[in-house]
Amino acid sequence: MTSFKTFLWEVIDRFTMAMLSEVNRSVYERVVDFIYREVGLLDDRKYKEWLSLFADDAIYWIPRWRSETEVTEEPEDELNVLYLDKRRLEIYVERLLTGLAYAYEPPARTTRLVSNVVILDRKGDEIDSRAKFILHMFRAQPHELYGPRMQEVFSG
Repeated sequence: MTSFKTFLWEVIDRFTMAMLSEVNRSVYERVVDFIYREVGLLDDRKYKEWLSLFADDAIYWIPRWRSETEVTEEPEDELNVLYLDKRRLEIYVERLLTGLAYAYEPPARTTRLVSNVVILDRKGDEIDSRAKFILHMFRAQPHELYGPRMQEVFSG
């Protein structure tokens, strides 16, 4: 007799394989690998290498939560945590690296744990993906724990 737990994992596996058959498995694996490398660069404070992942027309957007269930949707018309084009992101990173960004001193040690990577859409050479992650920040003060989601569009 199959346990409920075994049955549940079999259903999850079938669902995952069905999803992966719709999206080329190698594309999915490349997206997951890219996200893992990206968060690794951030955790290792290799910000210049992280910047090199961005296209020249990239936008780095961290929306603000309006309420417990709703985030901002119009970054140019609403207040955001961050909304930067690549040039402004480069300036932001340069400031972090000078030691003059006092909100980031001392620099935090971070660990990002990524899961639930999903391909949302694929049009031509553009891939829209979403993932969940947990960010654990270690500083001289109490530890901070965040659980946001990330959404990325890959091209090329």
